[in-house]
Amino acid sequence: MTTAEGTLGLLYAPYLDRYGYALPTIGTLSALLGIFRLVSRVPSGAAYHPSNARRQLLFWLMVFTASTSGFAFANGNVVAVALLTIVHGYAFGALGTYNLAVTIDLTGGERAGAIMGWYTAALSTGYALGSFVGGAAADRLGVDGALALLGGLPALSALLVVPMPVISAAPNAIERAPGLRGLFAAHARIDGRVWLAFLIALYINILSDSVDTFFPLFGLSVGIPLAASGALRGLKSGAATFIRFISGAIFRYVDHRTVNFWSVLLFGISSLVLGAVTSLPVFFALFLAAGVARGLLRVTSAASVAELRREGKDVGIASGIYNMGLDAGAIVGPAIGGVVGDAVGLGAMFALVSGSALLLYFGAALATAKGRETLPVVGSPPSRAR
Repeated sequence: MTTAEGTLGLLYAPYLDRYGYALPTIGTLSALLGIFRLVSRVPSGAAYHPSNARRQLLFWLMVFTASTSGFAFANGNVVAVALLTIVHGYAFGALGTYNLAVTIDLTGGERAGAIMGWYTAALSTGYALGSFVGGAAADRLGVDGALALLGGLPALSALLVVPMPVISAAPNAIERAPGLRGLFAAHARIDGRVWLAFLIALYINILSDSVDTFFPLFGLSVGIPLAASGALRGLKSGAATFIRFISGAIFRYVDHRTVNFWSVLLFGISSLVLGAVTSLPVFFALFLAAGVARGLLRVTSAASVAELRREGKDVGIASGIYNMGLDAGAIVGPAIGGVVGDAVGLGAMFALVSGSALLLYFGAALATAKGRETLPVVGSPPSRAR
């Protein structure tokens, strides 16, 4: 799924440019992908039920495949492109919501840290593969050919879904009354840990996307070439992926609250000081630290959702809420970064956005009992999330 998405993320703008779309139109259509991904989370989480999981995954895999490969056959038609963009964004959001819930339900919430480490690592590996293979395929087959070929990958994963075992429903599933009122009521009854996971996801992507969007421009202003900026971004992604694979071992010895607390601080501080640095080796150290912290936070936040299943709680709506944090952060981060950067400069923007995000996170998290439980406890046993 994320290999196909990584391919589209790389080739979407060149595809539109090839058919003569203006830059503002490209930006608007790109925003639609994120908006409809976000829109899909609430209805998908509400519609999820373990007994229907196989059918739901198969259906959305086919829709996602058609809406990815379909760009190759749209010939740049504005109506077709807009429709495919909307459907693609919605399908990707629905798939991500169902896939996380299914992974949690299949494992019963056991070994949440290790399972979520591998799960989130698979997501980031797919994005990396999509960028690498998508670019190579586009050079050989053209943009349309690459989208047609790699956009079909999700359909192949249906072969893994068909033999999937039947999932039993959570014993304490949320009662969902019909209509919007029932939907809002179901969300209001969600465990506070889910909203904390949402907050962490929002924090992660506000910082990450604001930095990733504008650091290449800042780097040029202090003498860092684009190739080096690309290497720094690759280093951060690689570090985040690697730490996810080994996170299960980390949680055997370090409590997850300690990991979460210091990862929030490390991610915020490493982003905050970027504007005060001009040395490439220091930038490498900061991006490495940010990648490790981001990777660990993705695991600790997803694991806190997974642990609810072990307590017999519904994870469909929880998965939707958690993924909404990632989507909202990806939309808000670049927007805030652009406005603040235009007002005070990019170097100061990194400090202001990171400092504000840190204050808002701890202010909101520690205002609740569940949030205060995320503080590290001296002498506490290793995390149950292992």
